[in-house]
Amino acid sequence: MWSWSDVITPWDVKQYTYCPLIPWIARNYSVSEPETYGMLWGREERAARLEKLERFNLKPPLRFDVHLYNPKLRMAGIADAVAGEKRYTVVEVKAFTRKQFNHFRAQLMAYALLCETYLGPTQTALLLLGDKAHAWDVTRETLSETERLALKVRETIESERPPPTQPNPKCASCWYRRLCPNW
Repeated sequence: MWSWSDVITPWDVKQYTYCPLIPWIARNYSVSEPETYGMLWGREERAARLEKLERFNLKPPLRFDVHLYNPKLRMAGIADAVAGEKRYTVVEVKAFTRKQFNHFRAQLMAYALLCETYLGPTQTALLLLGDKAHAWDVTRETLSETERLALKVRETIESERPPPTQPNPKCASCWYRRLCPNW
């Protein structure tokens, strides 16, 4: 049996990609950022998510809030949606469009990796950012790359020392800066 305190999550992967210090601070100081409007919207707008996904002609069945787990990586998460039966499409929905979204792609690929190992072959990863959609093929290469990233995240979180990073402009608006060794 596993518990959320023993696993890494796609959220950790997303935050690590944005800034490696965030998941380290969150785990080592046992803190979490207060829920944002976008997080609340994503949880509450289930009907809007379903409506948005209908235009993509995803293969049925379409399931929401799918619990996924990979015992080898000790990684778990709850995907926004998974479509299909034998070849899956994993979906991550964000309320707002962003110019920079590599960290969201990393989170989505972590869900794809979980889906691949928990449910079966995963062929597509779909990221909805506001009204824009981005799709990627899920390949052996992307799954291997994501597995390596997940292992780096675990290593970082379990380290007693914070990961080395350089301050940059995004630090000014970071909620975690109050606990950051770089700030």
